[in-house]
Amino acid sequence: MRLTPRQTALAIGRWADGDGTLQARLAAALRGAVRRGELTPGATLPPERALARELAVSRTTVVGAYAELKRDGVLQSRQGRGTWVPGPAPRGGGGGADITTELFGGMLGDGAGLVDLSAACPPASSMFRALVEGLSGAALADAVIGSGYISGGLPELREAVAEMLSAEGVPTAPEQVVITNGAHQAISLAVAVLGRPGSPALMESCTYPGALDVVRAAGMRPAGVELDADGVLPDALEAAVARARPALVYLVPAFHNPTGALLAPDRVRAVAERVAARGTPVIEDHVMRDLHVGGRRAPAPIAAHVPDAPVVTIGSVSKVFWGGLRVGWARAPRPIAERIARARVLADLAGPLIAQHIALRLLAHRGEAVRARVDALRLSLDVLEDGLRGHLPDWTWTTPVGGGTLWARLPWGDGAGFAQVAQRAGVAILPGAAMSPDGAHDDHVRLPFMHGPDVVGEGVLRLARAWEAYSRVGAARAPVIV
Repeated sequence: MRLTPRQTALAIGRWADGDGTLQARLAAALRGAVRRGELTPGATLPPERALARELAVSRTTVVGAYAELKRDGVLQSRQGRGTWVPGPAPRGGGGGADITTELFGGMLGDGAGLVDLSAACPPASSMFRALVEGLSGAALADAVIGSGYISGGLPELREAVAEMLSAEGVPTAPEQVVITNGAHQAISLAVAVLGRPGSPALMESCTYPGALDVVRAAGMRPAGVELDADGVLPDALEAAVARARPALVYLVPAFHNPTGALLAPDRVRAVAERVAARGTPVIEDHVMRDLHVGGRRAPAPIAAHVPDAPVVTIGSVSKVFWGGLRVGWARAPRPIAERIARARVLADLAGPLIAQHIALRLLAHRGEAVRARVDALRLSLDVLEDGLRGHLPDWTWTTPVGGGTLWARLPWGDGAGFAQVAQRAGVAILPGAAMSPDGAHDDHVRLPFMHGPDVVGEGVLRLARAWEAYSRVGAARAPVIV
């Protein structure tokens, strides 16, 4: 297996954290990736110059790191073959280098001293903390039911989600709802049920990177569909469906991650009529739905127009309350919902009922919690935009109408190289190519504004310092070292 520079960079993650020279830190990161099995025996590493360009360091840094690891027997090389991890290649392919590990970098390490703007994960709301503090032991004991294994989820929570979706225009019975460990698991289960290995999966041309990982891990081929300020283009989507005959379509209608766009009401209906009604399964991710920071409310979901079509509607409590609760859901026609519930049994039997019981209590305060979260996001968005205008005036973006991320375009260079420099300046961001099915949007970066104003403001200051370092030479001409 010959690794690309991008795959190698993903495998070593936030390699520049820690002490010592860049060469020593890179050698330690490569050594750790080999030890963890992310760089598997038989894997051939990229040439020094190509990896240096990806990591935005000098070729000398990579040459020195490779040489150190070859002396220690961690790597081997030969003229004409390159540099590789010694040992027989494992059967069935390599390790996990295709997974967007940088998205979850803050979850995989301590990230000490790093402003983490790589994941769009808000802290727990004050309301969440207050409600949890007010829960009595007796209230939590109500969630102790039978064996504790209910694959579809707590019945009362399924009913509450069904009522919420029905109020949003999607007629739903409790039996059509499956409670999951967050929206990410809901996406994974839906893809497992609806997908076909080797088949295309249509997605917006930039999208939630976790969904890209899920699709690729299922053996499918993600393909991009054009979108603009009003979301995915129905004509382009219809043409892509006819041309590619995908196993499924994955969309983020409200509000789009990473652009913050809202799928216009007429487009919601058009997507339903042209795609879902034709029998192509659609997964619509509504995790950001409540975060209407620009004042525009989300229209009814796609499933509202074709409630019996193969449309899976995904949601969770993560963005309004707290991601650590790990409670999400999938709504689908009953035959598909039953298949998702069975897939849930294979995945982990069932979810924790006490967490679901807490989520049930929280949903009763959803309206108030949404208002509080939106107010906080607006404040952080103002700080982010003011900081960009003041410190990075050459960057361009469109103010998001909702969600929790800003999609910024760099005036030159590429997001992957700049993200490496930004990491060394103490701020983690996600480059645009990591959110594209085909590696496009390499001139963009995603900037979440889900943390408090102080964190977001400090993040912008560090981005400005990183951009100054990145600009001193020019990414197209020479690597940058900070």
